[in-house]
Amino acid sequence: MIIEKYTREYENLRDSFKCGNNIIDNFLREGNALNENQGITYVMLSDKRDVIIGYYNIEVGRIDQREEVGNNIFYRPMGGTVNINYLAIHRDFQGIKVATVDDKNIYLGDILLNDCERRILSLRKQVGITFITLYSTNEGYHLYKGRNSYEDFEDDMSTFVQESDQKCFKLYKCIDDIVE
Repeated sequence: MIIEKYTREYENLRDSFKCGNNIIDNFLREGNALNENQGITYVMLSDKRDVIIGYYNIEVGRIDQREEVGNNIFYRPMGGTVNINYLAIHRDFQGIKVATVDDKNIYLGDILLNDCERRILSLRKQVGITFITLYSTNEGYHLYKGRNSYEDFEDDMSTFVQESDQKCFKLYKCIDDIVE
Protein backbone atom coordinates (compact mmCIF):
# COMPACT_ATOMS: atom_id res chain seq x y z
CA MET A 1 0.00 0.00 0.00
CA ILE A 2 1.04 3.54 -0.77
CA ILE A 3 -0.59 6.69 0.63
CA GLU A 4 0.06 9.94 -1.19
CA LYS A 5 -1.55 13.17 -2.31
CA TYR A 6 -4.31 12.68 -4.87
CA THR A 7 -3.39 14.17 -8.25
CA ARG A 8 -4.75 14.13 -11.80
CA GLU A 9 -2.49 11.12 -12.39
CA TYR A 10 -5.05 8.98 -10.50
CA GLU A 11 -8.25 10.39 -12.03
CA ASN A 12 -8.59 7.31 -14.22
CA LEU A 13 -9.03 5.23 -11.02
CA ARG A 14 -11.68 7.36 -9.34
CA ASP A 15 -14.78 5.98 -11.10
CA SER A 16 -14.14 2.48 -9.82
CA PHE A 17 -14.01 3.67 -6.17
CA LYS A 18 -17.16 2.67 -4.32
CA CYS A 19 -17.37 2.67 -0.54
CA GLY A 20 -21.15 2.29 -0.26
CA ASN A 21 -21.90 5.97 0.41
CA ASN A 22 -22.82 8.00 -2.69
CA ILE A 23 -21.84 11.37 -1.18
CA ILE A 24 -18.36 10.10 -0.33
CA ASP A 25 -18.00 8.31 -3.67
CA ASN A 26 -19.12 11.40 -5.60
CA PHE A 27 -16.63 13.70 -3.86
CA LEU A 28 -13.88 11.71 -5.56
CA ARG A 29 -15.73 11.12 -8.86
CA GLU A 30 -16.90 14.68 -9.48
CA GLY A 31 -13.44 16.22 -9.22
CA ASN A 32 -13.93 17.99 -5.87
CA ALA A 33 -11.06 15.95 -4.44
CA LEU A 34 -8.66 17.88 -6.70
CA ASN A 35 -10.02 21.30 -5.67
CA GLU A 36 -7.64 22.60 -3.01
CA ASN A 37 -10.35 25.06 -1.90
CA GLN A 38 -12.18 21.92 -0.69
CA GLY A 39 -9.18 20.63 1.28
CA ILE A 40 -6.35 18.30 0.33
CA THR A 41 -7.08 14.68 -0.58
CA TYR A 42 -4.80 11.71 0.00
CA VAL A 43 -5.33 8.27 -1.51
CA MET A 44 -4.34 4.80 -0.38
CA LEU A 45 -3.25 2.95 -3.50
CA SER A 46 -2.52 -0.68 -4.25
CA ASP A 47 1.16 -1.54 -4.64
CA LYS A 48 0.72 -1.47 -8.42
CA ARG A 49 -0.97 1.95 -8.18
CA ASP A 50 -3.92 0.63 -10.16
CA VAL A 51 -6.65 0.73 -7.48
CA ILE A 52 -7.72 3.38 -4.98
CA ILE A 53 -8.20 1.35 -1.79
CA GLY A 54 -9.27 4.35 0.26
CA TYR A 55 -8.96 8.08 0.65
CA TYR A 56 -9.33 10.99 3.01
CA ASN A 57 -9.67 14.75 2.63
CA ILE A 58 -8.58 17.31 5.22
CA GLU A 59 -9.01 21.05 5.65
CA VAL A 60 -8.58 23.57 8.46
CA GLY A 61 -11.34 25.06 10.58
CA ARG A 62 -12.19 26.11 14.13
CA ILE A 63 -14.34 24.96 17.03
CA ASP A 64 -16.25 27.64 18.90
CA GLN A 65 -17.88 27.47 22.29
CA ARG A 66 -21.53 28.42 21.94
CA GLU A 67 -22.99 30.41 24.83
CA GLU A 68 -26.52 31.76 25.18
CA VAL A 69 -26.97 34.90 27.25
CA GLY A 70 -30.59 35.94 27.32
CA ASN A 71 -31.75 36.16 23.72
CA ASN A 72 -28.18 36.46 22.39
CA ILE A 73 -25.85 33.72 21.24
CA PHE A 74 -22.11 34.28 21.50
CA TYR A 75 -19.33 32.18 19.98
CA ARG A 76 -15.91 32.08 21.61
CA PRO A 77 -13.04 30.37 19.76
CA MET A 78 -11.93 27.16 21.51
CA GLY A 79 -9.17 26.23 19.07
CA GLY A 80 -8.11 25.57 15.53
CA THR A 81 -9.00 22.26 13.91
CA VAL A 82 -8.13 20.08 11.03
CA ASN A 83 -11.37 18.63 9.75
CA ILE A 84 -11.42 15.21 8.18
CA ASN A 85 -14.03 15.82 5.49
CA TYR A 86 -14.05 12.32 4.08
CA LEU A 87 -12.37 9.06 5.01
CA ALA A 88 -13.44 5.88 3.26
CA ILE A 89 -12.27 2.44 2.23
CA HIS A 90 -13.42 0.85 -1.04
CA ARG A 91 -16.15 -1.68 -0.25
CA ASP A 92 -14.03 -4.55 -1.62
CA PHE A 93 -11.39 -3.78 1.05
CA GLN A 94 -13.63 -2.99 4.04
CA GLY A 95 -13.19 -5.23 7.07
CA ILE A 96 -9.75 -6.45 6.03
CA LYS A 97 -7.65 -7.03 9.13
CA VAL A 98 -3.97 -6.26 8.58
CA ALA A 99 -2.61 -6.91 12.08
CA THR A 100 -3.37 -7.56 15.72
CA VAL A 101 -1.56 -5.47 18.34
CA ASP A 102 -2.15 -6.02 22.06
CA ASP A 103 -5.33 -7.99 21.29
CA LYS A 104 -6.61 -5.09 19.17
CA ASN A 105 -7.40 -5.78 15.51
CA ILE A 106 -6.02 -3.25 13.03
CA TYR A 107 -7.93 -2.76 9.77
CA LEU A 108 -7.20 -0.82 6.58
CA GLY A 109 -9.46 2.00 7.83
CA ASP A 110 -7.31 2.30 10.96
CA ILE A 111 -4.16 2.50 8.82
CA LEU A 112 -5.70 5.26 6.69
CA LEU A 113 -6.88 7.19 9.76
CA ASN A 114 -3.46 6.81 11.40
CA ASP A 115 -1.77 8.25 8.30
CA CYS A 116 -4.23 11.15 8.37
CA GLU A 117 -3.52 11.84 12.05
CA ARG A 118 0.26 11.74 11.45
CA ARG A 119 -0.10 14.36 8.70
CA ILE A 120 -2.18 16.50 11.04
CA LEU A 121 0.49 16.24 13.75
CA SER A 122 3.09 17.53 11.31
CA LEU A 123 0.79 20.45 10.42
CA ARG A 124 0.51 21.34 14.10
CA LYS A 125 4.06 22.69 14.00
CA GLN A 126 3.06 25.08 11.20
CA VAL A 127 -0.43 26.22 12.20
CA GLY A 128 -2.37 26.31 15.46
CA ILE A 129 -4.31 23.09 15.87
CA THR A 130 -6.08 22.03 19.05
CA PHE A 131 -8.59 19.51 17.68
CA ILE A 132 -9.32 17.10 14.88
CA THR A 133 -12.97 17.17 13.83
CA LEU A 134 -15.04 14.95 11.57
CA TYR A 135 -18.63 14.10 10.73
CA SER A 136 -19.17 10.37 10.74
CA THR A 137 -21.82 8.30 9.06
CA ASN A 138 -23.43 5.43 10.95
CA GLU A 139 -21.15 3.01 9.12
CA GLY A 140 -17.93 4.73 10.20
CA TYR A 141 -18.91 5.68 13.74
CA HIS A 142 -17.34 2.57 15.33
CA LEU A 143 -14.01 3.25 13.57
CA TYR A 144 -13.69 6.68 15.11
CA LYS A 145 -15.52 6.46 18.43
CA GLY A 146 -14.92 2.87 19.47
CA ARG A 147 -11.51 2.07 18.03
CA ASN A 148 -9.75 5.44 17.76
CA SER A 149 -10.90 7.52 20.76
CA TYR A 150 -12.95 10.24 19.06
CA GLU A 151 -15.64 11.87 21.20
CA ASP A 152 -19.08 13.23 20.40
CA PHE A 153 -19.25 17.03 20.28
CA GLU A 154 -20.34 18.52 23.57
CA ASP A 155 -23.58 20.52 23.62
CA ASP A 156 -21.78 23.88 23.69
CA MET A 157 -19.38 23.08 20.83
CA SER A 158 -20.01 24.53 17.38
CA THR A 159 -18.38 24.44 13.98
CA PHE A 160 -19.45 24.92 10.38
CA VAL A 161 -21.43 21.92 9.12
CA GLN A 162 -21.88 21.29 5.40
CA GLU A 163 -25.35 20.32 4.21
CA SER A 164 -24.17 16.80 3.33
CA ASP A 165 -23.02 16.33 6.96
CA GLN A 166 -26.27 17.42 8.67
CA LYS A 167 -27.30 13.84 9.55
CA CYS A 168 -23.82 12.71 10.60
CA PHE A 169 -22.32 12.33 14.06
CA LYS A 170 -20.14 15.32 14.97
CA LEU A 171 -16.92 14.01 16.53
CA TYR A 172 -13.68 15.48 17.78
CA LYS A 173 -10.34 14.45 19.25
CA CYS A 174 -7.79 16.62 21.03
CA ILE A 175 -4.58 16.66 19.06
CA ASP A 176 -2.66 15.95 22.29
CA ASP A 177 -4.44 12.55 22.40
CA ILE A 178 -2.85 11.33 19.16
CA VAL A 179 -0.36 8.57 19.84
CA GLU A 180 2.73 8.99 17.68
